Amino acid sequence: MTESALESWAWDRVEAILEAGKPLAVAVTGGGSLGVSWLLNHPGASRALVEAQVPYLAEAIADYLGRPGPHRVREETARLLAAKARGRARILARSDGAVGAGATAALATDRVRKGRDQAFVCTRGPLAYSFASLRFDPGAADRLSQEEVLSAVLVARCAAASGVDADGAGGPVLPSWVRVEDSEAAVDEALEGLLGGRLEAVEMEASGGSGRPAVRGEGRILVAGSFNPLHAGHSGLAEAAERLSGRRACFELSVENVDKSPLAYREILERAGQARGRRLLLTREPTFLGKARLFPGCWFAIGFDTAVRLFEPAYYGGNRDHMDRALRELRDLGARFLVSGRAWEGEYRGLGDVRVPAEFADLLEEIPESAFRLDVSSTRLREEGKT
Repeated sequence: MTESALESWAWDRVEAILEAGKPLAVAVTGGGSLGVSWLLNHPGASRALVEAQVPYLAEAIADYLGRPGPHRVREETARLLAAKARGRARILARSDGAVGAGATAALATDRVRKGRDQAFVCTRGPLAYSFASLRFDPGAADRLSQEEVLSAVLVARCAAASGVDADGAGGPVLPSWVRVEDSEAAVDEALEGLLGGRLEAVEMEASGGSGRPAVRGEGRILVAGSFNPLHAGHSGLAEAAERLSGRRACFELSVENVDKSPLAYREILERAGQARGRRLLLTREPTFLGKARLFPGCWFAIGFDTAVRLFEPAYYGGNRDHMDRALRELRDLGARFLVSGRAWEGEYRGLGDVRVPAEFADLLEEIPESAFRLDVSSTRLREEGKT
């Protein structure tokens, strides 16, 4: 069989990777096994390659990553694989300079599958993540051709992460039916600790920079949100709550959501980057009770619509007793809610329009309309394409 141009290119790149000698571990699923073969099919591959893993079954991926799935074909899955691979290479090779590479793919198949043919590659070095997303034109290439392209991109990213100048060597010449988008993100070890379950909360300073484990015990107000995007309403609410309470307000973003997949690493960094000028807390707690348990004595600044949901049993599994127990625990933890009004169904609605059980009336305090009102929402801004 005649050697393809990509295979010939990959042979030279793998030689350069092995020559560099930087410890490398690789984990791929759904595609990229040809790249693993290229890395292994060299005399002296152990000069750099620490191990190669190919977890394929959903349960195998979950076991390798040490976290339940589903682990869909997306950038974050490739990042998780790369981070796990790098962690193993670092320990097994006893080297802080180790590199991890991960790939996940949905390549051409003979079964009915929702979604397009695509793949994601990620490398994790000591200081940065490097990402590559591949989009294949529908029906333009068979699985083997897609596999070869994905494997070439995987080898190229491993070469770059190993300090080999892949671009200087010309890089792989890819066919027109694939588009590759590259991006990078700095390594934030505190954020990795939060996503990996080693830390419960991470604090990002107002000046930006890397996160650190959050400080507890401070009397503060949390303005919780998804911040997609962060807008003047969030900032105005924080300022009004500070004036009313005398406490310091900070933003809080939960990386996990009851109804959605956890936020991806790079998405978290992008949203956190909007909060310059005010401290940001990152947690894995989607509920007020979970946040209050992390930060006993904290208060919350919320809008009218959120205050309504606070007293709806539907948000407590449809169980009124669960709601009452949660609200009582919030009180015991020293939580309090400062509520701002907003336009709702054509009228201004405030705390007086919220049906609050008498037992829990002392949990809430109104932010007067004269102190703050800004009728804007992240949902509307996204729909209008604004930031």
